[in-house]
Amino acid sequence: MPFLPVLPEEQAGVDVRKIYEYVTRRWGFLPNYFQALGHDPQLLQDQVNLYTNAMNEERGLPKIIKEQIATVVSGINMSSYCLPAHLEILGRMGMDKSLSRRLSIDYKSAPLDPKVMELLKFCEKLTTHPGDMRRADIDKLRELGWNDAAIFDAVLVTSLYACANRFSAGLGLTPDFD
Repeated sequence: MPFLPVLPEEQAGVDVRKIYEYVTRRWGFLPNYFQALGHDPQLLQDQVNLYTNAMNEERGLPKIIKEQIATVVSGINMSSYCLPAHLEILGRMGMDKSLSRRLSIDYKSAPLDPKVMELLKFCEKLTTHPGDMRRADIDKLRELGWNDAAIFDAVLVTSLYACANRFSAGLGLTPDFD
């Protein structure tokens, strides 16, 4: 049971219900995360837009790598809400369960392309030591072949899940998946 009430679909007004329907079509379910935002229709819409654009638009990184970042960041933050969701999403995207679990627990042991591994290490540093980020971190990614759009996406997804992990923990959101 969450610490604060969420707004279930059956109690939502017309505006919120439309947003919920959109989320359900996009995600295939209505996450508790968005129901927690349902009390403020504008904030709900803003968050839906941000997450839709960040996770689904392929400006710099493919969706699968964005989900891997979300999983690694949520694992580092020990998010009991976000981890099950991203493991489920990776499974729906065709990723082997053992690989996705490794990403969530000890991503450095996962058999990934070295270029992707370095991107995840960058995301770990941003998650655990944001004050230590330097231009050299970006330069290293560029040397590995990551372009600015990919680096931007990595920073955006890492930052979004720092927020989502803390928001869901602070509200005591229950996982959408077991």
